Formats: sequence, C-alpha cells, structure tokens
Amino acid sequence: MTIAPQIPEVPPPAAGPTGPPPLDGDHGDGGVIDHAVAEPVFVLSPEDRGRLRSRDVEVPRSRHRRTTAELAPPTDLAALVPPGLVTDLDRSRIGDRRAQAKSPNTVAGYAASWRRWCAWCAGRGASPLPAHPDLMPVYQQALAAYLAEADDTITGDGAPQFAESTLESWSAAIGYHFGQAGLPHPARSAIVAETMTGIRRRRAKDGVGPAKAAPLMADLLARIAGSIDSGAEGWKATVAARRDIALLVLGYAAGLRRSELVALWVGDVYRAGDTEDLYLLVRIRGSKRSPEAMEYVPVRRGEHALTCPWCALLRWLQVLAVFDRAVATTSRDPAAAGEQAIVRAFNNGTVPADVHVCDWDWPSFRRITEVALFRPLDRDGLPHDVAMTGRSVPNIVKRRAAQAGLAPAEVEQFSGHSLRSGAATQALVNRASLYEVARLLRHSDMRSTWAYDRRVPYAGDTAADRLGL
Repeated sequence: MTIAPQIPEVPPPAAGPTGPPPLDGDHGDGGVIDHAVAEPVFVLSPEDRGRLRSRDVEVPRSRHRRTTAELAPPTDLAALVPPGLVTDLDRSRIGDRRAQAKSPNTVAGYAASWRRWCAWCAGRGASPLPAHPDLMPVYQQALAAYLAEADDTITGDGAPQFAESTLESWSAAIGYHFGQAGLPHPARSAIVAETMTGIRRRRAKDGVGPAKAAPLMADLLARIAGSIDSGAEGWKATVAARRDIALLVLGYAAGLRRSELVALWVGDVYRAGDTEDLYLLVRIRGSKRSPEAMEYVPVRRGEHALTCPWCALLRWLQVLAVFDRAVATTSRDPAAAGEQAIVRAFNNGTVPADVHVCDWDWPSFRRITEVALFRPLDRDGLPHDVAMTGRSVPNIVKRRAAQAGLAPAEVEQFSGHSLRSGAATQALVNRASLYEVARLLRHSDMRSTWAYDRRVPYAGDTAADRLGL
C-alpha cells in the first residue's frame, strides 16, 4: 500500500525486526531502538485509500514535525544520575510487578493479536514498529488500513468475519506493544478512531449487530442440571457431574464472568452472617471492572435442591476435600490413594440430588489459599491440582446443553457468558429493578446493564403499553 509520508529527513529503508518488542523497551535482538535507522515504509494502495474513504475518514497530514535534535535528551544527563539509583534487584522487582499488571488471558490474547499484526506488516515489507517516532502518522494510517481490510473480510453467508470487539482488541494489543517500546498509542489517533466509527456506522446501517450469547434461563438451567445428575453412572461420571453442576449453578447465581469463575479458590467461597441469616459469600480477587480490588457477591440458598448454590458447592467440596486429604497424606501413589478415597466415600452412601444438604457442615481443607475450586479432570476422572481455563466453561455449557437434548442450533448460541446473561435476564423477568441487577453484575454504568436485558417479548413491560391507545 502507498502512503506518502513526506518525511525528507528519513534515511534510505533498512530491514527492521518483525517480532514483538520485549517489555523492557528493547527492540528486536535486544539492542536499544535506533531512531536513526528506518525500515521499509508502508505504501497505501488505491484499495486502501478507497477503504478509508468509504468509512468517512480522510488521511490527515501532520502540521508539525520535531527534529532529531529536539527529540534527543541532553548528553550530560547520564552524568547527573547516581549509579546505584536503580539496581538490578530493583529492575527484577519492577519486572515482576509489571508481569502481573495484566491477566494471563489478556497477555495471551495480546500475543495472538500482535503476531497477526506482525504477519500483516511483514507481508507489506515493513517492521511492526516504526524505527523513528516521526513515522507514527504512517503507522496510524497503516493501522486504519489494517482494520478496514479486516472489515472487508466476510464469511460465506456475507456476514463480517471479525466482530467489532475483535477489531477493538487488536487495536488494544497493538497499542500496548507500541507503548512498551515508548511510542504513542496509534489507535488513539483521529484516523483510527474515525475508521472504527465508520465501521460501526456502516454495520449498523446494514443491520449487522454484535453477536451476543443466548441467555441461559433458570428453567433451562434446572433442566440441564437434572440431565447431568440423571446421566451420571459410576464414580467418575459422578465426580464430573458434581463439578459441572456446581460450576453452572454458582456462575449463574453470582452472575460471574467465566474468568472470575475459574479463578476462584476454595477459600473464596464461604458462609457468612449470623446463625439466623446465613448467606454464601463469593470473593472475587480482581475483576474486569476492578482488577486491583476485591469484590464480594452474596448468594442465597436455592428453593430447589438441584439448583441450590449451597447444595451444589457442598457436594463438590466434599469430593475435593476427600481427594486432597488422601493425596496429601500419602507418598507412594497419590493418584491411587485419591481414587480409593473418592470411591470409598461414594460407597458409604450419597444423598439424592433432590434433597437439600444446606445445613451440613462444610468440609475442611488443610489449606484454602491457592487451591483451585474448579479443576480439570484427568483421564481417570481425578481432579488436577490446577485451575481449569476460561475456555473450559463454554465447552461445559455446550456439552451439557446438548446432553439435555437441546438442538445443535440452540447449543451453538450458548457460551460461557450465557450464565451471567441468563442471571441478569431472569432477574429482570422476575421484576428485579435495573439497579439490583447492576449490583449483581457489579456494573458501574447502567448502560452496561441495559445490554443484558434479553427479555422476549418486551410487550407488556414497556411505556408503549401505557399510552392509552
């Protein structure tokens, strides 16, 4: 693509690195970014210019360019800094904290998005990062063209292949890596912002909205839980059934995101209150809305034993406690000891799933911190000692929904977010106020809560029904 950057002071092109920049600001093979070296410059093709114009944006020209002398710091600054001001230990500590600034899922998503951007730039004969800050207008245009090209990619039925949220996540990942290299965020430029606005407006006019997961309502959740329980034959299937029922019911009752659900420790779910008014408290250690704080969600007992959050969690915790205790007290074959303990507990008798066990004592654990509540199961049906991933939640929802007899087309409409969406929609159907639902979902903006209102039909519950016509 041909962008005429009109930067006469840029030296002849030179090949630059194509990999993502390290977090410490190094570039490529570990050397410091050389602002005196430029790489192949993007060239805007007629197709790219057409894409940008079709989104009602124009390519702006920079009115002011800083010279290299203005960008360079004084040469005598280094002599003013004490040599022991920042030690290697300090850098190690800083790196450790910076590595925890974003969740593992965000880091993985950013890495995948950055690899895609690197491949796109390599196909255009350019580095994914500008070799000089004055090349930023060129890269801002390149990012706008990158998003517009993705918007033109459609599926076989004519729908956009990439959702708006996907394009936004790409921009966030690219901007993050630019920031790590000490460069401005290209997505915050006018040309990229207006390109995304043009994409949204065009899709809205075409009737193409963002894909949303179907809400999992209370009656369907009860049907799925019943199917899970009735289909559990043998101790291995019973272990999986108890885990899946507890995961689905707690995710629904507390309105949790899938990332919050799989991040729970055993000690994050506990009883609180006095003997006359006990409730279950779910502690969320860093959420999407408040990544640096802890939030608490109270969960009441359920009317039906099968979908009662207290009962579902107690049954699953009993399995974990028996297994963990057996594994911790043996040194020969922990897996065999854990299996024998679970089988022995089941052989001693189990209470039917339609009987409440809320008043039972909760099992004790030798340690409750950093002990995952929801874990994957190995081939032998035994829990791992690590937490399951967020991708496991939609897989469980879909697999269990199919097991309950739902049609394949219905199953595909569900995702891990269906639990949270279903809780909000069901609460609104049951006449909860929007404020109450916002508190459950821990929203700070009511507009976010409105997006969860999936009640169908709306007739009978709108101002249009009170117009006196």
